[in-house]
Amino acid sequence: MGRFWIGVILLVGLLILGFWVSAAMDAVHQEIADTLEQAARFTFSGETARGVATAGKARAQWQRRWHTTASVADHAPMDEIDSLFAQMDMYEKTGNYSEFTACCHRIAKLVRAVGEAHALNWWNLL
Repeated sequence: MGRFWIGVILLVGLLILGFWVSAAMDAVHQEIADTLEQAARFTFSGETARGVATAGKARAQWQRRWHTTASVADHAPMDEIDSLFAQMDMYEKTGNYSEFTACCHRIAKLVRAVGEAHALNWWNLL
C-alpha cells in the first residue's frame, strides 16, 4: 500500500509540474512576442531608435530565458529564432528597417508558437 501512495504522490507532483511549465512557458513567450511586435510598430512608424532599443530588450529577454526554454522545448524553432535575431542585427546595422520590421514580426510569431506549443489546449492533448 505504501508504494501505491508513493506512486500517486509522484504522479500528482508531475501533473502539477506540467501545469506550471505550461503556464510559465506561455506567459514568458507571450511577453517576448509582445515586446517584438511593439518594436516592429515603433520601427514601422519611423521611431527607429526606439524600435531598435525595444528589439534589443526582447532579445535580452529571449537570451535570459534561453536555457530554461531549451530544457523543455524543441531546439529547431529555437535555432531559427536565434538565426533571425542575427539577421535582425544585420538589418539594423545596414539601415534596412523594412526588413528589420518584418524580421521582428517573424520572430514574434515563432516565439509565440514556442509558448503555445506548451500551453494546455485541447489540440495539444490529441
